[in-house]
Amino acid sequence: MATRQKSSRTGLAVGLFVFGGAVVASMIAACANVTAPEGGPEDRDAPMVVKITPADGAVGVKPKDVVIQFSEVISETPRGSQDLSTLVFISPKAGKPNVDWLRSRIAIHPKKGWKPNTVYSITVSPGISDLRQNVIDSTIRVVFSTGGAIPQTHITGVVFDWTLGRGANKALVEAIAADSTTYQVLSDTAGRYDLRYMPPGKYTVRAIADRNNNRDLDPSEAWDTLGVTFTADAAVELYIFPHDTIGLRISDMTLLDSGRVVKITFDKPYPPTQVFDLSSVSIKQSDSSFVSIAKIQPAQIRLLFDSLARKAKEDSAAKNVKVDTSVAARARADSAARKRRLDSIAVAERADREARRLAVLRGNRPLPPRDTMPLPKMHRPQVYTDIYVTLVEPLPPGRSFRVQANKIQSLSGTLRSPARTLNTPKAEKRDSTATKPDGKPPAGTPPPGTPPAGTPPAGTPPAGTPPAGTPPPVPPRRPPGQP
Repeated sequence: MATRQKSSRTGLAVGLFVFGGAVVASMIAACANVTAPEGGPEDRDAPMVVKITPADGAVGVKPKDVVIQFSEVISETPRGSQDLSTLVFISPKAGKPNVDWLRSRIAIHPKKGWKPNTVYSITVSPGISDLRQNVIDSTIRVVFSTGGAIPQTHITGVVFDWTLGRGANKALVEAIAADSTTYQVLSDTAGRYDLRYMPPGKYTVRAIADRNNNRDLDPSEAWDTLGVTFTADAAVELYIFPHDTIGLRISDMTLLDSGRVVKITFDKPYPPTQVFDLSSVSIKQSDSSFVSIAKIQPAQIRLLFDSLARKAKEDSAAKNVKVDTSVAARARADSAARKRRLDSIAVAERADREARRLAVLRGNRPLPPRDTMPLPKMHRPQVYTDIYVTLVEPLPPGRSFRVQANKIQSLSGTLRSPARTLNTPKAEKRDSTATKPDGKPPAGTPPPGTPPAGTPPAGTPPAGTPPAGTPPPVPPRRPPGQP
């Protein structure tokens, strides 16, 4: 009996221990998985930065971490990013930063620690959110020095994507010092950048189209570099493009002007200094004879001539237009102007309603400031991938030709003579009785309503009819008594 009581007490203790362990495990799991709180009024306010340690502009500090304190618990995985480290940018370059999530704080430090006598700039891109996905849409910045004073220096400029002819969005810009210390910053959506807080001296400024966001130059990425020496401020424009040794290839060919012009398109642009003469392109027929070429135009010259011709045509058409000054014409113009004015008012009202709706969703927080600066313009000529070859005679249909471009240079300086076969389309078979495009029948076609050939003229009696004036035949007389 005593043995049974002892064993029951032992079983009860084991059960309580297992239950307690399960409760503790569930509590730990609940603490590890932070979710949005339930109940209460709807939260539409994004987290706010309460404190940054060390303070912005601090000098002579040696922190273990840069700690940013927020007003509430933030999400460990920001929207659109794998982790918080993808939003953090440390200059000078120190590898991928370590970012520790501490509920309502983040702690930032480089892998190899902070270097002495160095000015550091920490940038946190927009994207940090709370547990209800209210996102901070402004950039967080802090600058501090582990040594002396912070220099107020600038290297500013624009990074252009030369092949596209516009500013490069989010390009990585580096200023590399003689001791390999690399200061970094990202350009804005228009390609503008501002590198700050660097000691005066000589630097190599480099821009990279960092497609994979690894903050380094890969072989297939576009880049450009330029040396600069400055004491306080410098302005540097960079024109990124892929640097390779493959050279240009012919990617496409198009016949224009009824076979009189061959448009050749390369897979990459050629430099604006490329000279095209009659020896730059050769077109060979199947019998090894060459097609005579009248002229070769690069794309920029062809576009200029086309625009001038179009402008002359528009001016000529405008001279021949007669202005209707009647009362009805003025009434129509007034009605059209009134409709445009009402439409513009309606568009403005819709934009205002949408702005109010977005403000309510943001908890009436102000929208981030809009970039109202004009887009930057390149100071280098635009580069193109097309050339236009005008022939003395149009290419005949249904034939094959071998087209070769001779000694075409790439932006990297590589020379190549690419070739490709051009097949002209076959001539369409036309119906001789078909109507012309202008609506007129072919030459020799009789007018509508004309009877077929061999038909006698209208009014001609049928065959076997006696001539006019002939008396009618007398019927034979019947014998008497016959019916």
